[in-house]
Amino acid sequence: MRPRVGGVRFGWMRTFGRPPPNSGLQPNSNPGVERPRQVDETFTHQNFPAASEQTLQLRRQTWASLLYRFQKYGHFSTGNRVQALEGGDACFKEMLEVISLSQTRVWCESYIFDNSRVAEIFFMALREAATRGLDVVLLVDYIGAFALRQDWVQELRRAGAEVVFFNPVLPASLCVGPISFRDHRKIMICDDVGFCGGMNIQEEVGEETFGTSRFYDVHAKLEGPCVADLAEVFRDSLKEAGGHVHRNPIQVPELLEPGVYVQILQSNVRQRRRTLQKVMQKSIDAASESVLLTTAYFFPPTFLKAALLRVPTRGAHLSLLLSGSSDFFPLPGDLLAQSHFLRSFLRDTPEDKVSVHLYEQRHMHAKHMCVDGVFSTIGSFNFDLYSARRNLEVGVAVFDRSFALRMQELHLKRLKESRRTLYSDWIYHQPLVRAACAVAFGLVRLSGRNVFDGLDCFQRKWLLRKATLTFLLEEQSAQFIATSMMWGLE
Repeated sequence: MRPRVGGVRFGWMRTFGRPPPNSGLQPNSNPGVERPRQVDETFTHQNFPAASEQTLQLRRQTWASLLYRFQKYGHFSTGNRVQALEGGDACFKEMLEVISLSQTRVWCESYIFDNSRVAEIFFMALREAATRGLDVVLLVDYIGAFALRQDWVQELRRAGAEVVFFNPVLPASLCVGPISFRDHRKIMICDDVGFCGGMNIQEEVGEETFGTSRFYDVHAKLEGPCVADLAEVFRDSLKEAGGHVHRNPIQVPELLEPGVYVQILQSNVRQRRRTLQKVMQKSIDAASESVLLTTAYFFPPTFLKAALLRVPTRGAHLSLLLSGSSDFFPLPGDLLAQSHFLRSFLRDTPEDKVSVHLYEQRHMHAKHMCVDGVFSTIGSFNFDLYSARRNLEVGVAVFDRSFALRMQELHLKRLKESRRTLYSDWIYHQPLVRAACAVAFGLVRLSGRNVFDGLDCFQRKWLLRKATLTFLLEEQSAQFIATSMMWGLE
């Protein structure tokens, strides 16, 4: 996969000594590593007045090298515009307006598409777009969108739209994997505008206008060349859904000035693509000042837990904003499992460098991270085993000071409304509560293991065992048969 710079894919990375003109990249002192213009524009005394020139130069080199290494993980581009949309009302209003103005296509992918009033509004918007002759594709997860009304599906199809259910249980001919293999991505492509984040099409996300305010969530609106890269992830989801519906790549949108540096990341375990996890881990490991993480479910796999534990050892501050309100009924299994994990996590980290806050007013469903006030990610990825090892996921990585400050603002605003939890809290020491939390965490760990759902067959160690077994059966079988028939010879 070649990188995309300025809306055009280039293959010059290791071939030529200088980047192509108007790419936004500048030669770096390290041969073979081109430094994005945004790196020099970000690390200035105006943005970091307390930093010395030596410190700024070191950070420029660090992030230039890091962004260069990230290029192999997915298409990247400059000349983009990214806007954070806080809350369901603001996001849904923006999405519906863009749908109404679209002239070519409306591609929508959502894990949940329920039968609520806000879902009906989106259904009517999609139906109207299909009636206007637009290319409308609705891709929903079969389990997540189980409540989607069948009469809506039929009306959309009669209007000319394609409706695709990802990995249905029945009929078996449309099943593409084990029942635990789900499409957790949230993507919308409307002509040259894209949306990506943590919001499903459901009333819990909406507020006064569109819902019940049960969930707090954040989404991103994208414009520029990165929209074509986001559309590629949508096309990948269609392929994983069985390939019965497919679409060609869209034309790369024009550059926007001033634009920001954006990379589209994904997780697809069946294709052994875990670019989203790798970029998150490496960016956390690169933090020298701070990591601000907002996530819904917090029981991360070992490699992400280790990366977070390394943050305070480098002198950087780690701030975690987690959900203190459960969306599980009747037992809050997610909070119990999270509490078990937090007990050891808080025990092993210093209080002056690590702060963990629980947002209890609503269920925290947002999924975004900010590193050192310059690098941000937002998408569908939860810090849990299901996102890391199983689901189809998507993420947007942005290197931009202004957008990072916006994500910091959202994190800190909700932090003030949250309760800080410490290792000394009674919930981490009361025996009965600890036992309940341990059982919940054990069930979560057990259900998240790929060995129980068949998806471990896409891991390298399983492929190695398969190759070894194949060799023994194919290459050694003839010798075994020949020698076993020589029992009568002397």
